[in-house]
Amino acid sequence: MSLESEDIYHLRAAQGYVELGMYEDAIAELGEIASEYSDLDELIAVRIAIHGGKKEWGSMQTEAKKMLDRDPSNPQWAISLAYATRRAQTIEAAKTILLDAVEKHPDEAMIRYNLACYECQLGKLETAKEYLDQAVTLEPKCRMIAMEDSDLEPLWGALH
Repeated sequence: MSLESEDIYHLRAAQGYVELGMYEDAIAELGEIASEYSDLDELIAVRIAIHGGKKEWGSMQTEAKKMLDRDPSNPQWAISLAYATRRAQTIEAAKTILLDAVEKHPDEAMIRYNLACYECQLGKLETAKEYLDQAVTLEPKCRMIAMEDSDLEPLWGALH
């Protein structure tokens, strides 16, 4: 099933509003899309972003879990689920999601990056540094991101 051209317009508008942080406008645009399409992956992805932006962690968690179940080959769904789970439940619960994901996606830098954040917040600085080093090896841009991420502040001195 694919969207009609008018629905594509509303989807793109919703995506644009999300990028601008205008979540209510994004919701309104999604509301203009025919209800028969509400379960399409593209719409669920926008809803995940909206829930994250609005700090609606339980709703984000539900939608991200749905996408992870549908498309486990996309590492973004595990990252989104872990992000929401960290806020809705605990860092430990989020870490469990990413430990499973790192096995399935060994070359995904952001999974290791987020594991570094979680370990750092749990006070496990050596393990955090190992994950961060692995993330930087996979994606050098992670070093610059880490230098501004408050979750990794205890490691900032080791990043220079």
